[in-house]
Amino acid sequence: MVEAARPFVAKAGLLAFALWTWYLLASVLDLHPPPPSRYSDGDQRRSLAALDNFLEGNHKLLPWAEQHLVDVTDMPDPSRETALFWHIPKSGGTTAKRLYECLGQTLANRLGADPRFGHHEDKEVVVFQPFATQPEVQFVNVDTTTKQGILRAASMGLVASKKADMIFTSDVNFAADHLFDPGHKGRIFALFRNPVDRLVSKFWYLQKASWENTYRPEWAGMGIVEWATEHNLDENFIVKKIVGKRLNAPVDISDLVMAKEIIRRRFVVGLMNDMEESLRRFNVVLGLDWTDERGRACKEEHFGPKDKREGTVDAASAGIDKGKSKATNNMNSNPHPKECTGHDLDMILYNYITLLYAEQKSVIDSYATSS
Repeated sequence: MVEAARPFVAKAGLLAFALWTWYLLASVLDLHPPPPSRYSDGDQRRSLAALDNFLEGNHKLLPWAEQHLVDVTDMPDPSRETALFWHIPKSGGTTAKRLYECLGQTLANRLGADPRFGHHEDKEVVVFQPFATQPEVQFVNVDTTTKQGILRAASMGLVASKKADMIFTSDVNFAADHLFDPGHKGRIFALFRNPVDRLVSKFWYLQKASWENTYRPEWAGMGIVEWATEHNLDENFIVKKIVGKRLNAPVDISDLVMAKEIIRRRFVVGLMNDMEESLRRFNVVLGLDWTDERGRACKEEHFGPKDKREGTVDAASAGIDKGKSKATNNMNSNPHPKECTGHDLDMILYNYITLLYAEQKSVIDSYATSS
């Protein structure tokens, strides 16, 4: 069934992508009236599925994606792969991390090498429980959120040790390149969010979030137009992070095509505005069951009681972190000015990801029926 689904997922050729690129760039630049997102789902899927052959065999991935990650259509095998979660800021990654902590997964993340836990100078990979009142929370003794921490984790043989169930990182290119190898491959997951919504959320959040290393109190009282034009350094953030470019470096259509192909062939994609379904899919691939008593309790803790979830947007999808809602919820009353939309390539990529998300459902569900 998975093999039968493989050609279906591959229906995203370069010509189709070029047409989508034109439509979306035109809409961003006010050159063409109706963006593709206003077309019917059937029209979108037909355009996505119609022009596959142009790309097949014509585009190699970056080496780390080609050699270190499994194909999204490969049957999951936890004994032969390790989950890598790309934590994109303000896109639901914190909620995902807390959910997997609750489910008892051993995580590699920033806290693993926090000096207060006494494992930051260890020479071997060990699993520890940092909080006596939360025995289900387990970390390995590395920090996979910084380049220095990733290099340390690589030197300790993190992936080969098989002691981490999931590796969370904000530096996807560097982590996949250095932590994995052809003999120890990863399977990559990410939650994506509309790029403009993500940046507006970041603007309101960081001017209040004194607990964050990236706290920016100087943004308080600043107009969003001023911030977007003079202080925002995240232009085309997603494309740049995937292809490994600095945030101040230029990117072009070739970078967009590369990022799109890596996501198409390697990423299990989720959407922040469909968080519960996204995490259900992740769990299918990870072989995790959240229908048992523990899973239901974790789901209720992070998404609320079932009778209150249905027909509503969960807190994570609304961009609200527990205990921090005042810092992030202001975005709902603030429109997105044109100055916030200078993320043409990320917007094109995000619109493509929303279509890919729909296409991946049948593939991921086939894993559940095959297990």
